[in-house]
Amino acid sequence: KNPFKDPKVREAVILAVDVDAINKKIMRNAAKPLGTVIATAVNGFDDSFGAPYKPDPAKAKALLAEAGYPNGFTVTLDCPNDRYVNDEKICQAVAGMLARVGIKTSVQAQTKSKFYSKVFLPSGNQTSMYLFGWTPSSTDAHNPLLNLVSCRDSKTAAGQFNLGGYCNPRVDALTDAIAVETNETKRNAMIKEAYTIVRQDFGYLPLHEQPMSWGVKDTIRLVQR
Repeated sequence: KNPFKDPKVREAVILAVDVDAINKKIMRNAAKPLGTVIATAVNGFDDSFGAPYKPDPAKAKALLAEAGYPNGFTVTLDCPNDRYVNDEKICQAVAGMLARVGIKTSVQAQTKSKFYSKVFLPSGNQTSMYLFGWTPSSTDAHNPLLNLVSCRDSKTAAGQFNLGGYCNPRVDALTDAIAVETNETKRNAMIKEAYTIVRQDFGYLPLHEQPMSWGVKDTIRLVQR
């Protein structure tokens, strides 16, 4: 059976991973640890659902035992090694943290073309756990809800990048309503509800907002986007 179908296992995975340590040790304090799948600059972001989870390895072990995995389990973590900043190193760090609570994780890192051809839905979605990043071109919270969080639907193309198969009908209903709501206050309230549900369901293991690092000569004035 699939351990990740149990919310207790998903919570354990999240509580096992210390995103602040990843930021300090691997990202040189340049990233921004998060507890959701949208960055702070995306319309609809709120600290109520976007704050990082606090790691708790002891509770993670207890949750695994409650879920029927007192000795953990084995899983492969698929990662690109040339797509995101320090992607392979991040995966190795996550694997080490999961190992401390009993989840034996082997990292399979490869070039992004091979990675995508393995994990994407049209290629067969041959993955149990994976590293992925997302920037909504609209800079709005609806885009990730539709692409990353919605239940997969080949007819509407919803959830086409939802590689883990998370599905909550209430979130789908909110996503549809957010798409057509023009009242900003009502819309942001629905966005908050949707992302709060995903957080409470432990639908994703969020890591951080990736930094953009630039080196500029003193004689050049650069306006950073």
